[in-house]
Amino acid sequence: MSLFNKKKDTDYAYAVARVRSNELSLLTEADTEQLIEAESYEAAMNKLADLGWGEVSKDTDYASYLEDYFAKHWAFLEEILDDIHELDLLLVQNDMQNLKAALKSLVLPTPVDGIYSQSTVYDTEALTEAVKTKEWNELPDFMQEPAMEAYEVLTTTANGHLADAIIDKATLERILYLGNATGSSVLANIAERKVATANIKNALRCAKTGKSKDFIERSLAECATLDKGNLVEAALSGQDAVLSYLEMTDYREGAEQFRESTSLFEKWCDDLLMECVSEARYTPFGVEPIVAYYVARDAEVKTARIILSAKKNNLSADMIRERVRTLYV
Repeated sequence: MSLFNKKKDTDYAYAVARVRSNELSLLTEADTEQLIEAESYEAAMNKLADLGWGEVSKDTDYASYLEDYFAKHWAFLEEILDDIHELDLLLVQNDMQNLKAALKSLVLPTPVDGIYSQSTVYDTEALTEAVKTKEWNELPDFMQEPAMEAYEVLTTTANGHLADAIIDKATLERILYLGNATGSSVLANIAERKVATANIKNALRCAKTGKSKDFIERSLAECATLDKGNLVEAALSGQDAVLSYLEMTDYREGAEQFRESTSLFEKWCDDLLMECVSEARYTPFGVEPIVAYYVARDAEVKTARIILSAKKNNLSADMIRERVRTLYV
């Protein structure tokens, strides 16, 4: 059954019109090139300010700056959508990251500031309070079991990596469920690609660090375009085995990019998602253009973060170009 079966595509006409207007302010390739060619980190920050991303000073922290910028656009989406939970597919990952942070705060000697995402679909304060009081039934249904399991792992073994893996797998399973439940082929494809690329990253990471079969199985989610059993066995044999398996799937290009460089591989993963939403550019109604707008904003923020970080570290323009993501416009 579709999550949106009570709404017609034309019910999104106002929201889509607002999104189309806001798309005009997305970074263009020319804007990106100017940022790359900026003579310094400060000059790049000033360029973003000129583009309307917010005022900057010599003390502006770019990570907080970009988080605030994205939060502003998330607030815009909350304004134009009747039910923000229609975007759970895209934001549940942030909520689950907040869940991980809240769980770890229980076992850390002192709280850590600034660890929670601002762009979420569930109330972060209510989430952290439920974890703090261990009132697991106050969490959304899909969070309750992984939260309890991760808490048990943290308090009995202090294995933070396994606790993260438990939450991460639950996140992927939720993304797949939400994508398939929308009734939209575009959103289902986005969910499949997000989960598949996350599985690939997890398998490569587990292969590199020599994780056990049990750990790998608890890290990967079932999806349609990858065979979990084959991926687990490949990860046990090393990164080359994972890449060899990928070369027999739809993700062979990812294997090629990884062999060339990890930065090209990360770019490929993000660009794959952008390909999924490209058709939404020509969709007049429905939730798909709104989802595409979110993905586009996310991509431009990632691009800005890559450029600013590179500028701080005095990387060459060519090295930066290799890393920047494909943009929507």
